[in-house]
Amino acid sequence: MSRHAPAREKVRHDLECLTAELIGLGLADDQNFPAMRQIGPDVWEVTFHGAEAISLAMGDIDYGDLYQELFANRSFCLKLIDGGLLQLSYRFDRDSLVKHRLAYYPSPSLRPFQDDPEVYLREELYVDIVSRRLVPFPIRFDYDLGATKDVAHPSCHLTLGDVEGCRIPVHCPLTPRQFIEFIVRNFYQTDKHEFISRFPGHKHFFDASISVNEQKLIHLTVPGAE
Repeated sequence: MSRHAPAREKVRHDLECLTAELIGLGLADDQNFPAMRQIGPDVWEVTFHGAEAISLAMGDIDYGDLYQELFANRSFCLKLIDGGLLQLSYRFDRDSLVKHRLAYYPSPSLRPFQDDPEVYLREELYVDIVSRRLVPFPIRFDYDLGATKDVAHPSCHLTLGDVEGCRIPVHCPLTPRQFIEFIVRNFYQTDKHEFISRFPGHKHFFDASISVNEQKLIHLTVPGAE
């Protein structure tokens, strides 16, 4: 893809390549490939089939029930081999990013051994990953220029566990490559299996969005941002 392509096309292409790579690596076993849709005269979204069910995650609902609803509605870009769901949505006004929602929903329970014993007995990768399962909680990176309020609501922030008021400042919006690497590196790589070196290289970055006051707080830096 040309380096002069619109940012929305770069994001779509980035996510498309990563989806294919995760399937090839055996880390994902189901997917909804990214789609581009125009929602206004100059407004575009890079999203996925099933994204309309995202509103469920905004309600007061038990995590197990939430996960099952998202799963039943196929509300994910990728389903990982242990049931973890990845959701990535971006919104652009002309060629400027104005919003993104990047979420990871781990499965609240492991696949029962009785359902598929051959997977546990023969698939070393699956067993290596699911044997490390801890208490599941959702992780979400949000970017929203329209909701920005210095310190109280950073334009880009990390929310852990869907806790209201948990907004850890992040240096800049994340590309699909950065977000998926963050999840895979921290929750799926093992001593026996290294995946990141197989990922497509970083093709683009977003500019820094963190404020001066937010930089004085504990925050997340993002390599490559300016």
